[in-house]
Amino acid sequence: MSRLSGMEAFIAVTETGSFSAAGKRLGIARAVVSKRVSALESTMGARLLNRTTRRVSITGPGTEFYERCRVIIEEFYVARDELAKNQIEPEGHIKLSVPMSFGQLHLAPALLDFMEFYPKIVVNMILTDRFVDVIAEGYDLVVRVGNLEDSSLISRHLAPVKRILCASPNYLELMGSPDKPEDLTHHRILHYGWHQTGTRWDLQGKNDKKSIEVEVNFSANNGEVLAAAAKAGRGVALIPNFVIADELKEGKLVRVLPDYEATSIGLHALWPASKLQPTRVRILIDFLINRFSGRAYWDQD
Repeated sequence: MSRLSGMEAFIAVTETGSFSAAGKRLGIARAVVSKRVSALESTMGARLLNRTTRRVSITGPGTEFYERCRVIIEEFYVARDELAKNQIEPEGHIKLSVPMSFGQLHLAPALLDFMEFYPKIVVNMILTDRFVDVIAEGYDLVVRVGNLEDSSLISRHLAPVKRILCASPNYLELMGSPDKPEDLTHHRILHYGWHQTGTRWDLQGKNDKKSIEVEVNFSANNGEVLAAAAKAGRGVALIPNFVIADELKEGKLVRVLPDYEATSIGLHALWPASKLQPTRVRILIDFLINRFSGRAYWDQD
């Protein structure tokens, strides 16, 4: 027997004060109501209702359980009704926070395709590299690039992200190419301002790992700005591959220390655990997973 039907029966008895009245409300026999409540009590391991020949009253544990049951049943019906509605065509608003560079280069084109499939879903995309307070600021979904910290948010990994050490050919011709990670201390460094490890670059070689404390000559909290500075010959940068994939293919930027790789980070979708997830948000998450999961299209070298 469904636990939901047991909860419905328990709520109906509590609110009407009798098994007979609860049966009339639910359109089932009094004996069926009694059976469902008894089965629920057995499952929960607690007496929820006191029964006498004259009256039915709720127990102390039953009072607290009643409040929780109401929330569960209400959310179930909201979800059911929304699902039924969206079986026709999903609709509604989604407030979405995305990183600036990834949003402009990759997520905006993806959302244009999403709009074609789901024209009644309205996406409000907020581009910012600030880590927004998802719950306090009312976001339905956020997309983040980086290593996730512990939080109350539910997360789904969308794709790996490589960070590439790179510089322009002109800069390397003028300053020389570093042969080992320690040589970076003699180069001009273009640095991402919100890097989670500060000014330390962790580089993994085939047989060794190096942590280099770099002296920053220019800092920005935007990957495209750093890419523009690197292309202009202003120094060596560590930039996500989704920002500079085309520049690497075209030779406008080249890899520095190709035998070493920076620690990979990830592309993630996150949403509040405490919030009932509308179908339209679930649809968008599934769309992003299909679009970016596995080996991302920008990582084809």
